Amino acid sequence: MQEYFIKIKQTLLQIVALGTIICISAYYTGYAWCIPGIILGNFTSILYFLLLCYRVYKAADMPAERALSYMKLGWALRLIFIVLMLLISLRVPTIDFLSSVVGMFTLQMVMFLNALVLIAKSFLITAPKQD
Repeated sequence: MQEYFIKIKQTLLQIVALGTIICISAYYTGYAWCIPGIILGNFTSILYFLLLCYRVYKAADMPAERALSYMKLGWALRLIFIVLMLLISLRVPTIDFLSSVVGMFTLQMVMFLNALVLIAKSFLITAPKQD
């Protein structure tokens, strides 16, 4: 379980780092008006990830049937949370909707990049050495 918490912290740091890079890039390319939406989306992504991790942690100690219903309920709650954040980005005039959507995808971008690194490492380890 210790490794689980280490991976959670690592992923959270990667999400924050990617969100920071996106905000800095938006600022220096003249899209500073997008930064509040990116921050809201990044915050949503972080909370979504923490809610998901909490559900997985709690479901690990439950019987299979109960854990399944627990995870299904968690899915619905996380979906409602995302919809509420998107509605906030639509209602608040200083927050750009598309920027908040981009910020929400930071978790998926981090997971994709982690998968690429994992695949690259596995190819490097299993690749036969050529002389």
